[in-house]
Amino acid sequence: MLDSDTQAFLQTGVSISLAACNAARLACMSRGMGCKVFDGGRRMAVFVKRSQSLELLDNIAATGKVACVFSLPSSNRTFQLKGADAVVQPFELVDMAIVNHHIDEFVQEVVPLGMAEQVVRTVFSCTADDLATVVFSASAVFSQTPGPKAGEPVGGAAAS
Repeated sequence: MLDSDTQAFLQTGVSISLAACNAARLACMSRGMGCKVFDGGRRMAVFVKRSQSLELLDNIAATGKVACVFSLPSSNRTFQLKGADAVVQPFELVDMAIVNHHIDEFVQEVVPLGMAEQVVRTVFSCTADDLATVVFSASAVFSQTPGPKAGEPVGGAAAS
């Protein structure tokens, strides 16, 4: 579902927000610490701090549904992906390199916009034992970049 350009974009220094609802449809959200796209763009893993995401992880485990927003602060280029098969998996130490690379790229993205590097690094500070991995297939992809096409499905994807 994801073309190579979108796959590359999701794995850069974008701001990542992962959200899920409980059975009563009350939403919660957490900051993503990085993303890995695999299976030819059909599946992805988003890393979150477990200590800051307990409700989110419980909701995902209960419903399997997730929405994830990827936005590049310097341009506001934004995509929203939805999945209905999300699972929470233990974090694998080999993925720490992806998290560290994401943090470094995010710092490079936001420091020119006036954010202090130390503040960003403090917000993103994490240890492998506090990370969890949310894996899902994108069942719908939407452009959320501000403008006339905001909210439109990307690549003929149906809304879910």
